[in-house]
Amino acid sequence: MNNNTKYFRFFFLLSILCLLLNDFFLKEIFHNQITGKLSDFSGLFAFPYFISLLFPKNVKLNYIFSGVLFIIWKSDFIEPLLVFIQNIGIGVNRTVDYYDLFALIILPISYLYWNSKSITIVPLSYIFKPILILVCCFSFIATSLPENYEVLNLKSNLEVKLKANKDEIISQMELTSTHSNKFHSIVSIKKYNSEISYLVTLEENGNKMFTIQLDSVLNFKTNGNLFFGVDKDNIDFMKNLTLKDYEKLFIESKNHCAIF
Repeated sequence: MNNNTKYFRFFFLLSILCLLLNDFFLKEIFHNQITGKLSDFSGLFAFPYFISLLFPKNVKLNYIFSGVLFIIWKSDFIEPLLVFIQNIGIGVNRTVDYYDLFALIILPISYLYWNSKSITIVPLSYIFKPILILVCCFSFIATSLPENYEVLNLKSNLEVKLKANKDEIISQMELTSTHSNKFHSIVSIKKYNSEISYLVTLEENGNKMFTIQLDSVLNFKTNGNLFFGVDKDNIDFMKNLTLKDYEKLFIESKNHCAIF
């Protein structure tokens, strides 16, 4: 099979599509562990494959290089370099999570796919080849948008009492279970490109009466734009919010729920 044919193989294009959809849509909607890992798996499948399209004489080396690069990228080792890059105005960010290294298991699968005899292709005209290359490059660069993360851990005594079904409360307030009766809740502040993470306690009082207590304001994350970094004004706004402000934002964000 020649390399021109390899450009259009189905699972390579599917992994690129999955990478883009996850980074620009699914992460924004679901905010969970699955979307967090999906980019690693799809990216590690597609990246060495793409490099091998450009340098087909060194396929094994391309895959080894990709694995080593991923390990370095996920480590604390390059933190000083990232800080330097961010200080000169280039927006780049990544999350240090050594559990992400589990995604390395996709590398041999991608390598076997490269060497397989499968000719499942997506027919595209010749003019689309450079466009496809640009899309691939963009998907790899845009995987980790710059962000600023601040730990708050502000304790709160805010309580709301209401009568509703527990499942309705969890669903409509978009609560994510942690353990026992504690839940995480995310509030997005689109104007300032930020989101706040809360810890919420849900207590049943009988007769379908529940007390929702805002246990604490855990942290906030301010997202930036590719190549332009995080807007300092957005960070300053979030940092200057008081506990009362965070509580007000929580209540306002839940006003759309039919149960309130």
